[in-house]
Amino acid sequence: MDYAGKLLAGIGTVQDITEQKLYETKLEILANYDSLTGLANRTFLISNLQNSIEHAKRNKTKIALIIFDLDHFKDINNSYGHNLGDELLQHIAKRFTKRLRGSDFISRIGGDEFAVVVETLAQAEDAGRLAQEIIDSLSLEFILSGGASMHVGVSAGIAIYPNDGQNSSDILQNADAALNKSKGSERGTYTYYTDELTKLARVRVECENDLRRAIERDEFEVYYQPQVHIVSGRIIGAEALVRWNHPKKGVVSPLDFIPIAEEFGFISAIGEWVLNETCRQGKVWLDKGHRLILAVNLSAHQIRYQNIPLMVDKALAKSRYPASRLELEITESALMQREEEVVEMLHVLRAKGIRLAIDDFGTGYSSLSYLKRFPIDVLKIDKSFVDDIPYDADDVAIVTAIIAMAHALGFQVLAEGTERAEQIEFLREKGCTMYQGYFKSKPVPAAEFEKLLV
Repeated sequence: MDYAGKLLAGIGTVQDITEQKLYETKLEILANYDSLTGLANRTFLISNLQNSIEHAKRNKTKIALIIFDLDHFKDINNSYGHNLGDELLQHIAKRFTKRLRGSDFISRIGGDEFAVVVETLAQAEDAGRLAQEIIDSLSLEFILSGGASMHVGVSAGIAIYPNDGQNSSDILQNADAALNKSKGSERGTYTYYTDELTKLARVRVECENDLRRAIERDEFEVYYQPQVHIVSGRIIGAEALVRWNHPKKGVVSPLDFIPIAEEFGFISAIGEWVLNETCRQGKVWLDKGHRLILAVNLSAHQIRYQNIPLMVDKALAKSRYPASRLELEITESALMQREEEVVEMLHVLRAKGIRLAIDDFGTGYSSLSYLKRFPIDVLKIDKSFVDDIPYDADDVAIVTAIIAMAHALGFQVLAEGTERAEQIEFLREKGCTMYQGYFKSKPVPAAEFEKLLV
């Protein structure tokens, strides 16, 4: 240093720590990863699981731990040797990795056990669907060295946070208990720690698989519920409602399968089939002299992902059913999704002569501003407002106001869910145009509906 204390020069040493870093990295890999498959090991799983639980706790979400066990894997080792068994495990690890999302955490936690942490679980039942998909994937043939062909059976146990535990230890223990239940009852399947979830998930997976086959096997049928002119008492139209003729369960209500169809993307195909079948049947009735307005529901999924005007054009052209006899029903919530695009689409449909109805009016946005913008013909008053008229003062006031507003805007009004004579009389006095409900008829197949027209 100089007299002012400024550093002029210094002496130091330089040490190459490359080897040390490589050694530390190697130790970390040995500590956290399985040397055979390259997947995370049990220690790393527990650490990751606890972190995932803390994250889910902060964000109030669910996570799942699924433990998979290879059925009778020891027999493979004993019959073919450990080298071939190790190669099979490596192939299984690769198949796991290909099937899972990037956010899913996969580990090998034992000789023949693998575990998957699934974060941001939308529904607890989704874990069962994923488990079944992996079980099905792993059941496919493996081709190993020398051309050896292998098949493995897999069982799985599932635990859900926060339902089945508050920390990694509890979740791991309960997933293992679920796995033991699965292996003890019916191998080659999955079991939740909670029996109720096991049943619910299997019903959903079974319904999904059956729905896919139902479309291919033409198991759907359109039922028709009469829409009655309230003054004359004549049937002037009908709402087309899909039913599923399940080969084992009989007629399945749409309440049981439509939500699953929407979730897994089947609703577009089902909706298009219903439109085509309704137009075909409508032409049959028209040729017999029955001049009806037939109403078909459009789901929010269809509005978002399908070209509705093109789909309608094709159905009308194929059936030769007049556009003026077709009505499309859309819920308030569906109308408000991508509002500008929906407005444009509705005007295109209206220009073709197709009637448009707002379904379940009063349960969604119910804004006067959108009623002015959308080219609507009919408001359908939701059943929840009709049930207690004319006895509930609030419902009386709401229904009276909706009818008056609809008339002022030039709309017709249809009351849904009418079941009693006093409801019909009240609606007639208030100037309601039409009603639909069990008072006239429940939804029935086309042949039975036709008898109501005579």
